[in-house]
Amino acid sequence: MIVDAGNGLDIKGKNMLQQLGIMLFEEREKMGVKQRNIADGIISIPELCRVERGELEIDYFTLQALFERLGKSIDKLELAVSSIEYDSIAYRIKIEHSIARWDYQELQKLIADYSGYNNKKRPIHKQYVIALEAVLCFIKEQDYAACLHKMEQALVCTQDRDWNQKIWNVQCLCNQEVRIILVIAYCQWKLGNTDGLTGKLEKLVRYIIYHYTDTEEQVKVYPHCAWLLGQIYLEENKIEEAYAICRKGKESLVENGSISPLWEILELEKNCLERLGKEAEQIQCRKYQEALSFLYEVTNTSLESNMIVNFIKSSFQGEFIITNELVRDLREANRFSQEFLCENICAQETLSKIENGKRSPNKKNLYKLLKKMGLERENYYGFIEADKYELYEKVREYNRCFSKGQLKEARNLLDKIEKELDMTRPVNKQYIGMGHIFEQASQNKISRKDANKQLKEMLYLTMPPMKSDKLIYRMPFRTEYTIWNHIAVNLRKDGKIEDALHIYEALIKCYKRSKIDMRFHAVPGMSLYINYAGFLEAHNELQKAEDIGKEGLSHCLKCCRGDVAGTILANLSLIYEKKGLPVLEETYLRHGYYLSYLYGRNNNLEILQKAYQDKFLKKI
Repeated sequence: MIVDAGNGLDIKGKNMLQQLGIMLFEEREKMGVKQRNIADGIISIPELCRVERGELEIDYFTLQALFERLGKSIDKLELAVSSIEYDSIAYRIKIEHSIARWDYQELQKLIADYSGYNNKKRPIHKQYVIALEAVLCFIKEQDYAACLHKMEQALVCTQDRDWNQKIWNVQCLCNQEVRIILVIAYCQWKLGNTDGLTGKLEKLVRYIIYHYTDTEEQVKVYPHCAWLLGQIYLEENKIEEAYAICRKGKESLVENGSISPLWEILELEKNCLERLGKEAEQIQCRKYQEALSFLYEVTNTSLESNMIVNFIKSSFQGEFIITNELVRDLREANRFSQEFLCENICAQETLSKIENGKRSPNKKNLYKLLKKMGLERENYYGFIEADKYELYEKVREYNRCFSKGQLKEARNLLDKIEKELDMTRPVNKQYIGMGHIFEQASQNKISRKDANKQLKEMLYLTMPPMKSDKLIYRMPFRTEYTIWNHIAVNLRKDGKIEDALHIYEALIKCYKRSKIDMRFHAVPGMSLYINYAGFLEAHNELQKAEDIGKEGLSHCLKCCRGDVAGTILANLSLIYEKKGLPVLEETYLRHGYYLSYLYGRNNNLEILQKAYQDKFLKKI
């Protein structure tokens, strides 16, 4: 229950975007931020009031911008969207691809078609289109002055016309606004208009650090700002300042496993080190660059450095389930006819259009359809269902602690999360139960066989066995994927590698059957590609292991993540060892080591270092 100015608001029955609106209210109130501070230029105050009460549903990108003005990211939430809503979200990825390829004609066409996917009248979308037109102009003419002028026009969509006087006085800014400001500052720098620019960028750096308290949101803009400020410091011969801000930008990227704009940050760091006369650090920096360059090379991805692209490109890592597919997959798994499922709910023709993605399901009817098929779930937030944003932050922290082996910290966090959750909700019971099983198994209090038995009981709370002959009959939610993954790992450790591979094959097929691109399953995809490729190699299915491993590397780059790429490279070196290709084996192992070192994956370093020394009789 959430209370707004004395009026009780029951979140039950609210759809996804409405529930996020209520969560926005809770977070804004907790932070003591006034409505006008996040609404100005994006949405009217009366509209925001209705959004925060769960009475008005607004589009995903506008709601995202409101959260960003609080310095928060909604990437950590797995959301259920219709096929039509997903098309709108995925369309921006197509646009980014055309910019990355510097494809003027394709970008021009995509901009023209954009209004068909989003409400161009909304300020956040109007601003986005004008910013794209600025990039389009730059691609065609390479004219920094024209690009700057157009970007200033874009900023006015959500800011006052005298923004240049106010913008640096630290008001609430969403990610898109910050990136536009950075392009403006970059163009000014390229044009030699640097008067007062250093001080303005220093203010922006302080704003991002202070206001973007969610590091998932901070990493999308802070390293870019640090790079630009570092470049200007370097020109002003402030070498120590340039090096310091460069290091902070790199730390932000490393902490969050991000890869953009890592190459540019390393290049700046190398230049600083050269002027500071630090030769040993220069050598280390070059090795990081060589490893990063190799990652792009083996995935046939261009590494051309272009900061206009980096400023515009979003490292968005949202995760989605498409409701249309969920209905179709569940119906088929239950072996229900369309006629039986839609009875007393909707017309059969309507259900057919929903399953084909030609119609968005009515939210009320969607819940009725899902409930009839045994899925009682009103929210689609991934790991847990909660009313408070801070609980999702704690879940993220818990997941990180557990993956790093910080078991005491993980256990304390899990206890705190459990106390604040409604444990009558199946997904909450599932997540907490899974955490307790992991803890017991890690301390050898239960056998892997017993752990798997208990994990399946947790899985069946939301994904019970069906009449379908498919092992995994629908797209798993994130907790469900995590359970499947741990079951597979336990099977592998017990020598049942074929059973483990069967699970990963089923998961891959399920993901690839979906309309959703794997980049929108960023986190599950990381462990899936690592483990599947590793298990295939252990089973001597070498060519398939190599293909999956390289697919995993491409997944890393699509998701702007570099932290697990080192592990995948190291796993590929084992494949090349078995294939009798020592040059490739050495190259992949060496670069895998340096990428792991760069991202602080210390649990792998000793193993990789020893393997290299034993095999090649020299230190890495």
